[in-house]
Amino acid sequence: MAEAQSPAPQPQPAANGVKSSTASPAQAETRPQRPKTTPLHQIYALPAPIRTFPLPSFYPNNPVSLLQLAWAWASQVLSPPPAEPSVIWEAIWSPESSSVHVYDEKAIRALWEQGFYGKGNLSRSEPNWLKREKVRRGLVQTHVSEELTTSRREERIKMKWERARAEQDAIRQVRLEEARLAMAHGSSAGTSSVPQPEVPAVIAAVQAPPTGPLELLLLPNSSADVPLAVEHPILPAEAIAAAADLIPDDSESSFDTPPDQQSANGHAVNGSSISTTGEDLNGHVKSPDDNAPDEVKTVKRRKSVRFSPRVESATFQHSDPPSPSHASISDKTTNGSSHGAKRDAVWPNGSLRHKAAPDMPEATGEILNKEHLQLTGEEALFLSFGLGTLKVLDPQTKTPIDTSSLLTLFRQNAVFPPLPPTALLPDDSFLLNYAVYHHFRSLGWVPRPGIKFGMDWMLYAKGPVFDHAEFGVIILPSYSHAWWKENKHPVPQKTWHWLHGVVRVLAHVHKSLVLVYVDVPPPPIFDKAFEQGPAAALKLYKIREVMVRRWSSNRNR
Repeated sequence: MAEAQSPAPQPQPAANGVKSSTASPAQAETRPQRPKTTPLHQIYALPAPIRTFPLPSFYPNNPVSLLQLAWAWASQVLSPPPAEPSVIWEAIWSPESSSVHVYDEKAIRALWEQGFYGKGNLSRSEPNWLKREKVRRGLVQTHVSEELTTSRREERIKMKWERARAEQDAIRQVRLEEARLAMAHGSSAGTSSVPQPEVPAVIAAVQAPPTGPLELLLLPNSSADVPLAVEHPILPAEAIAAAADLIPDDSESSFDTPPDQQSANGHAVNGSSISTTGEDLNGHVKSPDDNAPDEVKTVKRRKSVRFSPRVESATFQHSDPPSPSHASISDKTTNGSSHGAKRDAVWPNGSLRHKAAPDMPEATGEILNKEHLQLTGEEALFLSFGLGTLKVLDPQTKTPIDTSSLLTLFRQNAVFPPLPPTALLPDDSFLLNYAVYHHFRSLGWVPRPGIKFGMDWMLYAKGPVFDHAEFGVIILPSYSHAWWKENKHPVPQKTWHWLHGVVRVLAHVHKSLVLVYVDVPPPPIFDKAFEQGPAAALKLYKIREVMVRRWSSNRNR
């Protein structure tokens, strides 16, 4: 694949540069002003964490350009810029996560904004947990990408529910139409002698299908749990409360109902006893039925889904502990007080409520940044070996790790359990991945891990902030050297089913597949070159790129 870079999409200017003038001046004055943000092309102006000083362009037909070139050259000779890299960031190797951690906030922003290296351990990609926390607490009025993603997901879920409801309504209308046609023709659809129900009964039996979460929760466990039909509509909340009601029998209840455990319509929740004064679901008093048999005075408790009267939050908060302990609120206090005091000791998310201290970050507005940057082994080695802008420290001694030891460390921990140094081969996964990563970084691409789409790498033209990935990369080792054939090394086999599945996945997300063949050197040559240094060993790997596109007979005629 000869540099198949495509220009990134540019923002389209407004039509004819004319702004809409439909709003009146009064409305324009009252309209809230959005805070001015820095453009993305200024935030991510540097493609790498190093400074370059290119010479200006020279045009032979323009003498002024020659003077500008001479001035730039003389200024850099007389006053040379500082040697690059001017800043070397520090990181710590983490054997538990097999990654490199960066804790300095300036280093985190520099590595992300100057090449999109790593990801935040509390974020999807960009390390912006602190910004999200400030927005959540109302300290900053701005938007974050995670909120936009959450809103889009909620809209898609709502759209799917509406689509399912429309489909069920269409089926219901078809059934009603079939019932009317059967009534008009006066003939039954089947030839069996089983008596068919009346058409009004059939129409009445066709009810609205359950398409929402509350309707699905209200479905009975069996036909015996189906409640009797009522003449007035029941709200979902009342139906849930009615399903949890029970009327005590002759045996005495072993627990009492606190005042706050009763609902507004007189029903009790959590299995508590209630008075049988003949109130319906809306709270209206009904006269006792004289025609009812006298012996039927109690109703046994029916099995049903238990619903808590206290609705807990189902939204994960980043400030919650990993495993929040739910305090028990069902125990009765010794002084006979209600359960409200114990409920006040629990947050809506289930974690214990603590009294706010005057020096807590929530009260002062100062939030401690709990996020760090995680670098993969390939990214850390490229920053350390390729650019020289990163220094990886040993977690025990806090001393820098040299490049050869760092490469061996990454090779050992690329798989689990870690390999011993004697088991390392030239075709291990880390060497192949780093060779491809270094290759595309040198060509100006932004490789990112592609586990989301089943790829080895995803290639971005400028970065994940500007556009989506254009290509998915799968690495295939190639044993083209004669040494591998003489030693009868097994060649990995891939099936056409695997290839079609991979291409179909990428075609669904509008991406192209790139198969990268890496020529692996034989072990004797690699070991001899590795003694000279990592650079001599990595030069032995050759990269070949093949682009694969899905051919469709309907689209490629």
